[in-house]
Amino acid sequence: MIAGVDVDELQHALGGIVLEAAYMERVLRAAFSALVGSKYAAVVDGRLTASALIEDCERLTSYRREIPAPAKDAVLAALRACHEANRKRNRVIHDTWATRRGNVLVTLRSERGSHEVAVTARTLAEACQVADQVADAAEALKAAMTEALGSGWELIEDQVRRELDHDISTDPGS
Repeated sequence: MIAGVDVDELQHALGGIVLEAAYMERVLRAAFSALVGSKYAAVVDGRLTASALIEDCERLTSYRREIPAPAKDAVLAALRACHEANRKRNRVIHDTWATRRGNVLVTLRSERGSHEVAVTARTLAEACQVADQVADAAEALKAAMTEALGSGWELIEDQVRRELDHDISTDPGS
């Protein structure tokens, strides 16, 4: 523990953000495929960033006339929550580590080497909050998509992967 911050707790909190962000991206990819309405959307979505997926899902939702207005509003609200959570995730993961006056520098060691990061108690608390916000946004999107498109919407994206028997995001097109 250094200056009131347990480095293991910090690493755990940052790992939580990464895990929850990966889950949110998985939900966004499934939403994208469902909103496109084709299993072949998975051919494209593997190269889209979370930000691009959110923007594309917002546009697609706006154009889907068969989705009732209240359900459409819920999906758009959930996508806005994903946007905000993703923005905070990026800020915590990429920007927090700039050294600021009064911060404690902690050396993190791994098999790949070591590096110093600036740590504050605020950093740890913020990382935990962001992980929760990302998880909540993903769950809100799942619930809104189920309301808008019914159960089974998540399965569209996996159809091509099952047919090819591998993840197409790693496939150059064979």
